[in-house]
Amino acid sequence: MDAVSITGETSAMARYHHNVYARANTPRYVVLFDLQWKIIECQCLEPGADLGSIMTAALQRLTEEGWQPESTPRFGFAFLNRGGIRRLLILTERDPHDVRPQAFSPFK
Repeated sequence: MDAVSITGETSAMARYHHNVYARANTPRYVVLFDLQWKIIECQCLEPGADLGSIMTAALQRLTEEGWQPESTPRFGFAFLNRGGIRRLLILTERDPHDVRPQAFSPFK
Protein backbone atom coordinates (compact mmCIF):
# COMPACT_ATOMS: atom_id res chain seq x y z
CA MET A 1 0.00 0.00 0.00
CA ASP A 2 1.47 3.37 -0.97
CA ALA A 3 1.07 6.85 0.53
CA VAL A 4 -1.56 7.91 -2.01
CA SER A 5 -3.88 5.04 -1.09
CA ILE A 6 -3.41 5.71 2.64
CA THR A 7 -3.80 9.50 2.70
CA GLY A 8 -5.76 10.06 -0.51
CA GLU A 9 -3.25 12.74 -1.53
CA THR A 10 -1.02 12.86 -4.59
CA SER A 11 2.23 14.80 -4.62
CA ALA A 12 0.34 17.67 -6.28
CA MET A 13 -2.08 17.66 -3.33
CA ALA A 14 0.53 17.16 -0.62
CA ARG A 15 0.37 19.53 2.31
CA TYR A 16 3.16 21.24 4.18
CA HIS A 17 4.12 19.26 7.27
CA HIS A 18 5.65 21.37 10.03
CA ASN A 19 8.61 19.72 11.75
CA VAL A 20 7.96 20.63 15.38
CA TYR A 21 11.30 19.07 16.42
CA ALA A 22 13.49 21.10 14.03
CA ARG A 23 16.17 23.21 15.70
CA ALA A 24 14.77 26.66 16.39
CA ASN A 25 16.36 30.10 16.67
CA THR A 26 13.92 31.16 19.39
CA PRO A 27 13.11 29.65 22.79
CA ARG A 28 10.69 26.74 23.05
CA TYR A 29 8.80 25.42 26.05
CA VAL A 30 7.95 21.93 27.24
CA VAL A 31 4.77 22.35 29.25
CA LEU A 32 2.59 19.97 31.23
CA PHE A 33 -1.01 21.21 31.47
CA ASP A 34 -4.09 19.86 33.16
CA LEU A 35 -7.20 19.78 30.98
CA GLN A 36 -8.24 23.27 32.12
CA TRP A 37 -4.94 24.73 30.82
CA LYS A 38 -3.47 25.13 34.31
CA ILE A 39 0.31 24.89 34.08
CA ILE A 40 1.57 21.93 36.11
CA GLU A 41 5.20 22.39 35.05
CA CYS A 42 7.08 24.36 32.44
CA GLN A 43 10.63 24.20 31.13
CA CYS A 44 12.04 26.97 28.95
CA LEU A 45 14.44 25.64 26.30
CA GLU A 46 17.28 27.63 24.83
CA PRO A 47 17.35 28.32 21.08
CA GLY A 48 19.05 25.49 19.23
CA ALA A 49 18.17 22.86 21.86
CA ASP A 50 17.65 19.25 20.76
CA LEU A 51 13.86 19.34 21.03
CA GLY A 52 13.30 15.68 20.21
CA SER A 53 15.64 14.46 22.94
CA ILE A 54 14.17 16.85 25.50
CA MET A 55 10.61 15.78 24.72
CA THR A 56 11.63 12.11 24.88
CA ALA A 57 13.30 12.66 28.27
CA ALA A 58 10.24 14.49 29.64
CA LEU A 59 7.94 11.70 28.47
CA GLN A 60 10.26 9.06 29.93
CA ARG A 61 10.36 10.83 33.31
CA LEU A 62 6.57 11.10 33.43
CA THR A 63 6.23 7.43 32.43
CA GLU A 64 8.54 6.50 35.32
CA GLU A 65 6.23 8.52 37.60
CA GLY A 66 3.32 6.31 36.56
CA TRP A 67 1.80 8.37 33.73
CA GLN A 68 0.77 6.37 30.67
CA PRO A 69 1.10 8.10 27.27
CA GLU A 70 -2.06 7.79 25.19
CA SER A 71 -0.06 8.26 21.98
CA THR A 72 3.41 9.07 20.72
CA PRO A 73 4.43 12.76 20.68
CA ARG A 74 4.78 12.69 16.88
CA PHE A 75 3.26 16.15 16.48
CA GLY A 76 4.88 17.73 19.55
CA PHE A 77 2.29 16.74 22.13
CA ALA A 78 0.91 13.72 23.95
CA PHE A 79 -1.93 13.18 26.36
CA LEU A 80 -1.04 11.26 29.51
CA ASN A 81 -3.26 9.34 31.89
CA ARG A 82 -2.78 8.12 35.45
CA GLY A 83 -5.69 6.81 37.47
CA GLY A 84 -8.27 8.56 35.30
CA ILE A 85 -6.48 11.92 35.51
CA ARG A 86 -5.33 13.31 32.18
CA ARG A 87 -2.52 15.73 31.38
CA LEU A 88 -1.22 17.29 28.18
CA LEU A 89 2.53 17.36 27.55
CA ILE A 90 3.30 19.78 24.74
CA LEU A 91 6.26 21.38 23.02
CA THR A 92 5.38 24.96 22.08
CA GLU A 93 6.99 28.19 20.94
CA ARG A 94 4.46 30.26 22.90
CA ASP A 95 5.42 31.21 26.46
CA PRO A 96 2.66 29.61 28.56
CA HIS A 97 2.91 32.44 31.08
CA ASP A 98 2.05 35.00 28.38
CA VAL A 99 -1.60 35.90 28.99
CA ARG A 100 -2.12 38.04 25.89
CA PRO A 101 -4.82 36.77 23.50
CA GLN A 102 -3.57 34.27 20.94
CA ALA A 103 -5.89 35.27 18.13
CA PHE A 104 -6.22 38.37 16.02
CA SER A 105 -9.44 40.32 16.54
CA PRO A 106 -10.52 42.97 14.00
CA PHE A 107 -12.89 44.40 16.61
CA LYS A 108 -10.23 45.87 18.89
